[in-house]
Amino acid sequence: MFDHNRAGTAYAFTAFTAILPGHEEAVRERIESLPRGPESPLARLDTLHYSRLQIFDELVYQGPPQKKRDRLKSSYLVFTASLDGDLDPFLDAIADRLPAEADGWWGHCVAYPGAANREAFKRWLKHNQVPNALFSSMYSTESVQAVRSALALRERVLEFATAAQGLEPAELQRRFHTELAGLV
Repeated sequence: MFDHNRAGTAYAFTAFTAILPGHEEAVRERIESLPRGPESPLARLDTLHYSRLQIFDELVYQGPPQKKRDRLKSSYLVFTASLDGDLDPFLDAIADRLPAEADGWWGHCVAYPGAANREAFKRWLKHNQVPNALFSSMYSTESVQAVRSALALRERVLEFATAAQGLEPAELQRRFHTELAGLV
């Protein structure tokens, strides 16, 4: 059976959650104030390749041949993620590792049960999940840990190459075997 949400071992999750009327700016401020990179609360999710939180508050009218403007009934908080493995452990990790942050952005959405009620939280997100019509993952057959390990090895090799410039061949070979031989 074909799964629109899977590419290799990567799983794509997308949820559209309706924002409570009048809460749009609070959600926008919350997600825009999130730190990025290693300081992001989403960095605590060790199976997450990448993710995005954004607000859809209107649809773009593209003109003819589009017959009429499409209107949204409300603004939506859209959460997309590419992750290793299956959805349930990922949602459990959100509830365990960033409950305050999840409550901070989804707490402004219709019928949000809170991260503390884990089963209701997971049901709510799955209810708001949409299938991914188009999905790709840069490393669809590699885990996040494998990618991080490869990047760390790359850094070690670059450091070695920089430090080894100008060494005589015998010394270069000795240092390579001492420092990198088992890693590459």
